Amino acid sequence: MKKCFLFLLLSVLISITAKAQTFYEIKYYDRVDKQQYLGLMTYWDNENCTLRCVRANNTDYYWECAYQCSFQKRGKTKFMVFSPIPEQDKENLSYPYFVWTWTKKDASDQSESPFVVFDETEVDDEMEVADYFNEIPLTKMDAQFVGKFYEEDEDMYSVITEACNIVNQQGGKSNDYDYNDDYNDNADYNDNITNNNEETVTNNEPVTMHFIMVAATKDASIGESVETDLKLAEPEFKRFANHLNIGYKEHIISGNDFTKANILKAINSVKAEPNDIIVFFYSGHGFRFDDDTDDYPNMFLTYSDYGITSNKEYLGVSEVYNMLTKKKARLTIVLSDCCNAFYGATRQEVESSALSSRGNSSYDLKKLEKLFLNSSGSIKVTAAKAGQVALCDARGGYLLTAFLNNIHSQISAVSEKEPSWEKIVDNAREYVRRKTTGFDETGKDRDPQIVVRSISIKEDNTAITNSNKQDRPNSLKSDTDDSYDSDSSDEDLTLFDILIFGGVCVLLPILVLVWLIKKIFGKKKQN
Repeated sequence: MKKCFLFLLLSVLISITAKAQTFYEIKYYDRVDKQQYLGLMTYWDNENCTLRCVRANNTDYYWECAYQCSFQKRGKTKFMVFSPIPEQDKENLSYPYFVWTWTKKDASDQSESPFVVFDETEVDDEMEVADYFNEIPLTKMDAQFVGKFYEEDEDMYSVITEACNIVNQQGGKSNDYDYNDDYNDNADYNDNITNNNEETVTNNEPVTMHFIMVAATKDASIGESVETDLKLAEPEFKRFANHLNIGYKEHIISGNDFTKANILKAINSVKAEPNDIIVFFYSGHGFRFDDDTDDYPNMFLTYSDYGITSNKEYLGVSEVYNMLTKKKARLTIVLSDCCNAFYGATRQEVESSALSSRGNSSYDLKKLEKLFLNSSGSIKVTAAKAGQVALCDARGGYLLTAFLNNIHSQISAVSEKEPSWEKIVDNAREYVRRKTTGFDETGKDRDPQIVVRSISIKEDNTAITNSNKQDRPNSLKSDTDDSYDSDSSDEDLTLFDILIFGGVCVLLPILVLVWLIKKIFGKKKQN
């Protein structure tokens, strides 16, 4: 039996296994104890990450530690540091820090191996690099691989191996796809996406996904971030359609084709059948006029520095939503990652980074089907409430990347939770709120960025095995509600009913007893 030198709290483990999306394998040399280590990192986001490491020459010796991310800047060099959060030191264990350096251009490409240090003061220009650091999909894992890091009686061993079985049993498409090809082949990719010509993939199926993305890729201030949004979202939804074996039609409005006329042309060309899916994403600048009463912004549809000169240069998000919902597709999603501030304020690209969390080979097909084939209704989401700017960085807009990452989390074969569009939107909303709370871009604290959303979705929960929920529509989320609902569920309603029923059961006998006593004493008094 392996001897464990560090245990995570059970609550941390449960959180990671429920939300885990991306795995990385790492190899590095520990110059403190002069040993080579192999590690398996389970990564969700910068606040949820854990690492299990074993000695390369003796896998019976291992340690496990939680990690969190921070950003530093020393001179002109920027650092992203993953720091260990040890529960307690045992036998003077030293846990490594993993450090990425980046510029605004390379945005800490996760394909690069991190530097490894054992003291945060060692973060400098002369750090040693890890032997390798690679994302590993579930299709590349098996019981033997997982067994290098976990014992068979450990929960994580069962979680990962069962997820591997699910993914590998699906076979075919997810196993053969190398999702880094599209992401890294920038030259060919840009040639294909910077036009508004319709691309159609027909699978002769009764369902078609209509994907429309509008991206201000040539904007001088946020073009880099917007282009990243496009690179992440467009191939993702094409892959979803491919995995689901449904038809796919796309319209990409970007580059020089970024105009209101082209957006309206794309919308008008959508001929949706009753079982179809419509997805509309906007990434760019947004604004509102002083007399606007709608909670949702206008899309700023010009690259001009002179601002809006006519109504041909903007279009309301709600206008788009209304036009698309009139198509009467089964599922309609409209998401805008842009400012909602009054005219004149601009969206801000800030300096931060993160490991890119993708999971295209780690999905559970049944969960993917539940989201896209067994859900009906509409979703309207924008990145900020009225009066607020929206933040982004070189890894993309905060809302859109959080939205995609939460889809990955919901459909992950590792996750033990049922997928839900309501949870995806609200989890993304909470992530944006946390990431922007106290953000200090001007030396002052700022109000957190509050995502605005309206969700009216009916889910057919029979698509997921062991589901015990009845078919019912989700509650309609208020557009202006600033509260965060963590996982409203049927269990909450059941607990409420129990409390009410229990209260009645306790109070009713007491009231009857009091009534009887009063009657008895009343009669005695009369006698």
